[in-house]
Amino acid sequence: MDITAKLKKIDRLKKKLDTLGTGKDWDQDFLEKIKIDFTYNSNKIEGNALTYGQTIQLLKEFVTPKNTSTADCLDILNHQQVLDEVFEQYQATQVTEANIKRLHKALMKSPDQWSDSIHYDPGKYKILENVTTRLSGKIHHYKQPSEVSAAISYLIKNTNSRLSDLIIPGNDDHILKIVTDFHYEFLNIIHPFGDGNGRIARIMMNIILLKSKYPPIFIKPVNKLAYMNSFEEEENNPGSMLDFMADRLIESLKLKEKFLKRN
Repeated sequence: MDITAKLKKIDRLKKKLDTLGTGKDWDQDFLEKIKIDFTYNSNKIEGNALTYGQTIQLLKEFVTPKNTSTADCLDILNHQQVLDEVFEQYQATQVTEANIKRLHKALMKSPDQWSDSIHYDPGKYKILENVTTRLSGKIHHYKQPSEVSAAISYLIKNTNSRLSDLIIPGNDDHILKIVTDFHYEFLNIIHPFGDGNGRIARIMMNIILLKSKYPPIFIKPVNKLAYMNSFEEEENNPGSMLDFMADRLIESLKLKEKFLKRN
């Protein structure tokens, strides 16, 4: 299925959800599952060693699983606390530099969470250059620290402008294109923080989706390799990441449809 067909399928599923809706986005049990799944999957992508069962044990039973690291447990607990706020206030949460920094500060507040203590600075942009090694072995460079503030400001301005223009008749932009571009630019080009960039990028992407009454996108461990590869693929074949995200959003829309039909 090409991307045009996938976007049309997303639109059809969204319209169906709108007709099934009762004015209530979630019930409490389903909301808790959404938050646990989001927390588990987003941290697993970053290498967190806790299993799904251990994540539930930590979040619902308040029991620290045996033979787990402090850093992994803090990643899960802090992420869940941020999601508690996100799901309570997403309608009022705007895409702003202040909100990105504020959520990052809450998400990465514990020194033990940081892969290198020299980078520890929650809620503040990086002061040292950060690079990553692709799965192909290629070294990938992000924006220099001196370039981050201007790049983030432009990204936010462009994202909000595109979101506002969605209501203009004849506009062929799409909410998924906007969040995918935001996610890609934030994470693959700018990488503004010393650590926690992937998790905050996925949180912000999903805040935008939630504000437009879409369910959040989950990137599951089974999709990790395709997700990681999609960054390099996007550089060589623009549209690759949008195709990947379309599949994930279709999965989430179908999950939400099951919930609404069940209720």
